[in-house]
Amino acid sequence: MRTDATLERQERLRERGKVELPLNIDTRKYLYGNISFYDLLIVLPFLLLGALVAYLLLKAGYLNQHLLLIAFTPAMIVAVLQLNKHPVRKNLSLLQYKVIWKLKANARRKEFHYAKGALPAGKEEPDTRTELGLANIANGCMETTDNRIIKVLEISSVNLSLMNDLAKENVLEAYQSFINDMGEKQIQLMQVAQPINLTNYLMWFNEQVGQNSSYAKRVLKQGYASQIEQVQRSKNMVTRKRYLVISKPINRSANGYMQLETTANILKAKLEQMLSGYEKLDVNILDNDELLKFYYACLDFESAQAQGENITNKTNAKLDVVVGKNTAKALVEEYRQLLNDRFE
Repeated sequence: MRTDATLERQERLRERGKVELPLNIDTRKYLYGNISFYDLLIVLPFLLLGALVAYLLLKAGYLNQHLLLIAFTPAMIVAVLQLNKHPVRKNLSLLQYKVIWKLKANARRKEFHYAKGALPAGKEEPDTRTELGLANIANGCMETTDNRIIKVLEISSVNLSLMNDLAKENVLEAYQSFINDMGEKQIQLMQVAQPINLTNYLMWFNEQVGQNSSYAKRVLKQGYASQIEQVQRSKNMVTRKRYLVISKPINRSANGYMQLETTANILKAKLEQMLSGYEKLDVNILDNDELLKFYYACLDFESAQAQGENITNKTNAKLDVVVGKNTAKALVEEYRQLLNDRFE
């Protein structure tokens, strides 16, 4: 049962445009209480090191209570950090998310360049494609740096909570039959939160407001437009979409793309035939632009909501350098000033 503290935390996250990720299934074996065998494995080397130091001090005749405490101090510090868990994500230890992750974040490379053409090889400086693992998006597929091509299918969903027991059982049996008869084993099922950009809808709505001659209706529509802008700024417009991902080793010939396309179409047909009536699923095989938006949203959710359709416009730009709107204005003004000064 959800507690009041849990609901309050989820409400705070929702106001900030964030969602609470579910915890992974804990597969660790526990020795006693919250102490697992993995915790003992982490602390054991430091205990052995402390015992070795204490033994050497004992052999040298210098061992006392203060030196014994100093010898086992590293083991005690690691034990405290490992046994103290995250207040929300209980599967994370203080040692992991406060020490190890921060050290890795500080040591991690934070700036990368983007170079068009072939991927860098050997000891050349890596670019963003190497770090992201994405070499290209073409032919309705994502090409990865580890020589695989990936196809993504977007699938609609059904609300099981509103079904009776018989309808729910029929849906689950149909899904079980689909899994058993699928044939394709290398698949991944994903549920990804996607931002909704209402800019185009708002532009269309504002045009409709101006065409209405009724003052009362114009006032109501303007209030609705303000509500749309407020909702979009608060990042509450989020939808969770379901995806099925399939991949194959890359084949430089067109045959590999055709095989993956055939597999995707077969899976699409099976999914659409899995249920009938109002529960029938809609399946869409993502094209290049949709794959780009999907990948961008997985990397940077907040920017994906702000950019909207501009994501594909920036990517499809043919220039070697792409600048922002304010930078472009500043450059135009600077060149205009230079031209005026030269002709004067």
